Amino acid sequence: MTGREYNGLLESPCYQRGEMSCVSCHSMHKSDPDDQLAHGMRGNQACLQCHVEMAADITRHTRHAADSPGSNCTNCHMPHTSYGLLKAIRGHTIETPDVATTLATGRPNACNLCHLDKTLDWTAEQLADRTGQAKPTVPGEHRTTAASALWLLKGDAGQRALAAWHMGWQPALAASGSGWQSPLLAELLNDPYSAVRYMAHKALARQPGFGEFEYDFVADEPARLAKREAALAKWKPPTGDVPGNPAGVLLSADGLRLTNRVQRLIQTRDNRPMRLRE
Repeated sequence: MTGREYNGLLESPCYQRGEMSCVSCHSMHKSDPDDQLAHGMRGNQACLQCHVEMAADITRHTRHAADSPGSNCTNCHMPHTSYGLLKAIRGHTIETPDVATTLATGRPNACNLCHLDKTLDWTAEQLADRTGQAKPTVPGEHRTTAASALWLLKGDAGQRALAAWHMGWQPALAASGSGWQSPLLAELLNDPYSAVRYMAHKALARQPGFGEFEYDFVADEPARLAKREAALAKWKPPTGDVPGNPAGVLLSADGLRLTNRVQRLIQTRDNRPMRLRE
């Protein structure tokens, strides 16, 4: 835990309009010390203990296969949007994915943190279709480029850290494919923030062909730049696992890097000092 979970819980509808507290899901003594989840709370039971009406047909609510990560309640309502301890941690505001909130706050949403190859506009379409609510207008770049790529290359330090971590998150790799993320992650090997560099390397090591790629995230800049170049040289354009919209993940139709677009995004990166809240 990072110390912000209780603040997030206080803002959640489950606390404000219900009876949820920390001990609804956590236990000090009858749990794994790493996360202190109470027995039986690792899966959907944590939510279904209150939302009993959804237990009979979870897929009607999630629109995902019952045994998929998309039907894990916490993946949608408690996504990893909080940073701490050199990793992404589940937010405790317990909210529903909402593109308008993402645009207003800059906080990544659950849909685009799993469907890494999709644009924010795609998410807006999906949510409008599912909820019957009006689709919000998104900026032009969010209609053409995957949200994860934009957060990774031009976002603030918090967005870059979260996007990098999710590019190594197995459910996201299963939903979005792998391999195309490698050259984007390579760019972060010289990120101004050491924590972002650390998370980018951890995610890169989960990409095809990079399992043994050595890198020191606190090395001096010339060494980091050399590793960036080595990673880019090591990457091979995808053959059988090309995303359906390669331009959206900054690849050409034949899988080559769109280097100019990548560099333009990096040149507009938000390098302001910042605090990441839930």
